[in-house]
Amino acid sequence: MKKISVLALILALSISLTGCVGGELKLYNAFNKMQDVTSIESDMEMDFTFETEGFSEEEQLMLEQVSAMVNNSKITMNQKAQYNKEKTVGQAQVDMNMDFGGMVMPMNVWVDMDMSTDELKMKEIIKMPQMLMNSMVPNDPEKQYLVLDMGQMMKEESKELNFNELMKFSKEFQPKLAEFMKEIQKDFKPDLKIVEEKGSKVVNKEMLNIYELKLNDATLKELVKYAVNYSLDKKEVVEFIKEYMNTVMKVVTIPEAEKKAAEAEIKQGLEDLEKQLPEFKVKFNEFMDKYEDVKILGDKGIVIEFGINKDGYIVHEVGNIDLRIDLGQIAEVVGEKAPEMKGIIKLGISYTSKSYNINSKDVKVEMPKVDEKNSIDYMKMMEMQMKQIEQLQQAPAK
Repeated sequence: MKKISVLALILALSISLTGCVGGELKLYNAFNKMQDVTSIESDMEMDFTFETEGFSEEEQLMLEQVSAMVNNSKITMNQKAQYNKEKTVGQAQVDMNMDFGGMVMPMNVWVDMDMSTDELKMKEIIKMPQMLMNSMVPNDPEKQYLVLDMGQMMKEESKELNFNELMKFSKEFQPKLAEFMKEIQKDFKPDLKIVEEKGSKVVNKEMLNIYELKLNDATLKELVKYAVNYSLDKKEVVEFIKEYMNTVMKVVTIPEAEKKAAEAEIKQGLEDLEKQLPEFKVKFNEFMDKYEDVKILGDKGIVIEFGINKDGYIVHEVGNIDLRIDLGQIAEVVGEKAPEMKGIIKLGISYTSKSYNINSKDVKVEMPKVDEKNSIDYMKMMEMQMKQIEQLQQAPAK
């Protein structure tokens, strides 16, 4: 479980797939360097705003209830993670506190992973808010933890999966993906300036180099349009998809005759996909042109401040996202097929994040002690709930 990034998708589009000049290059290098961290701790705080306008009186009354809860909501989070250099062994912990309009819901998650041997060991332990836990296991108030044993679940599915190939795939795919991203971004050069160097300043008693990422509605759409067109024109993208699908077939264990048929079907599907790419590109561009004037972002757009320390790591983030959904605009573009809609929804997201103890031995993840008394296995809980549903369905009607 690596450090959670609030804007992972936006960063993927705007940093790892930029022309990499000036501020973009320095931020891109820092973003890549964060992927090699072996231990880290971070704190994050997130707030929300919610506004609506133009709805009917009845709809507005319901939306005001949502607004009252969202506008008084806050999420705080502390994360710890420690890995070996190969990222095959590690532990992580997330302590989260969610406050929804005064209703406080604490939650904790621990992950224990070992992919260094032929036997996968991965266990996730979740401590839910007691109110939710009581609703999931109503007859046992001592249950505090929900346990997902992924290693055990994989063993039970071993008849359909080649476990050794799956482990090999898990270990090898991440570096291949990283190399693929580096390769395809070499000549990715949209004519957009989205990252600006802002000098240096002291943050949390540390001198940092500051970079600002800024996107408005128009530049976000232009970036997405460029990225998709670029990907559709690159043969390397199709080749990577082919390699991925061929690797997946090695993981699946099915009779040889069925496997050959499936491989032939996948091969034909990829060939058809390659032939259909020009048509898909035309349709995609038509879609983007059609929605050019339909706003996704409000006037403030997306603004994120990044702070990079002397070692080249991103240790400070302050972000603001201004989303705007105009249902009337969407209905107008869709035309007769869309139901009658009107009203505007404005959602604001702001967050701050700081990272510390990078590659430090001081980061300690303490896994909770779980047993049959204080925890329940996720699969067992699902079986219990299915039996309860069946019993209710079979019960005679009164």
